[in-house]
Amino acid sequence: MFENFSQKYSSLSKFFETMVENENTTVPNSIILHGPDIIAQYYFALQLARGANCIGDKKSSCECQNCRWIKANEHPEVVTVSKINSKPDGDDSKSVISVKQIEAIKDKLVASSDYHRFFIFCDAENRDFSESEKEQLKPFENFGLNFPECAKGWVPLGLTKKCFTEVVANALLKSVEEPPAGVTFIFLTENLENIISTIVSRSQAFYVAGNSKQSVDFYYLKEQFANYPNIEGNKALLISEYLMKTAKSKDIPLTSVLIGLQTYLTELLKNNPQNILLKQKVFEDIDKLQKMVDMLNFGVKEQTVADESGYILTKQS
Repeated sequence: MFENFSQKYSSLSKFFETMVENENTTVPNSIILHGPDIIAQYYFALQLARGANCIGDKKSSCECQNCRWIKANEHPEVVTVSKINSKPDGDDSKSVISVKQIEAIKDKLVASSDYHRFFIFCDAENRDFSESEKEQLKPFENFGLNFPECAKGWVPLGLTKKCFTEVVANALLKSVEEPPAGVTFIFLTENLENIISTIVSRSQAFYVAGNSKQSVDFYYLKEQFANYPNIEGNKALLISEYLMKTAKSKDIPLTSVLIGLQTYLTELLKNNPQNILLKQKVFEDIDKLQKMVDMLNFGVKEQTVADESGYILTKQS
C-alpha cells in the first residue's frame, strides 16, 4: 500500500502500513502530521485513508471502488476541511474553519458508516502553485492521488491558530476525544505549536520530512560542532539545550535539526576522507541520529530525544 512512499518515508510508511494491514491494530482516532512540506502531508493523509478503506489487495495499483474514489478525491467519507472546503449551506466565513463546519461534522457522525471516515484538516488557497510548491509536487506526480476537484489550483497549507482558532478547536474536541468507531481526524501543520495543546495531547503526532530545503540545511550547525568528533562528554547537556533552542529559534521541528546534523556529518566526512577514526564515528552517529528521528516520528518527547542526541555526539558515545 505504501510502496511508493517507502523510499522517502521509510519508517513512517512501515508503521502505517502495519497499522492498516494488521487486523489486531486500529488507526488512531486523531493524527497530527507536521513538518515543512504540507503537500507531502496531504498526500500521506490520502494514502492512509486509502489504506484503511481499501477492499482490494492494498497495493498502490489497486482499483477497487474505494481506492478509485480516494485517488480522485471523491470519496464520500474522506473529507477535506479547510477555510474553503466542506462549507455547509449558510456558512459565509472565508478566512477560518468555522464552528458551522464543526457542527456539520458532528451531525454527520451521528449516522453510522460502512467506511472508515477521515476528516483531513488544513488551511488552503485557490491560486497557482509557487515554484517551490511545484518542486514539492514532483515526487507525487505518478501516485494517482488528486487534490479536491472542486477547486482548480488548490494549494494545501498548514493549520495555524489564525485559521483553526481555539474556539473552533474546542468545539471539535469532544469528537476528537470520543469519536465513533472507524473515524480518524488528521491535522496538517508545519509546527505542533500551531494547534492548541488540548488537540495535540489527544493526538498521535508524526513528522513528515517532505522536500523542504529547510530539512537538510546544516550550515548553522558548523560553529557549534566545530570540535566534532572531539566534543567532551560533559558537554552532552549543553548540546541537548542547543538542539532544543535551535529548533525553537528557527521555528522548525527538532527532526529538521537532527537531519541537518546528519547532513553536516556527511559533509564533514567528505572533506576528510582519509580520517579513519572520523569515518567510524560519523557512520555510527548518523545511524544513531536516524534512530532519534524515528523516535520523534513515533511520538517520543523532544526533550528525551535531545538529551540522547547530546550524549551520542560526544566522545563518550
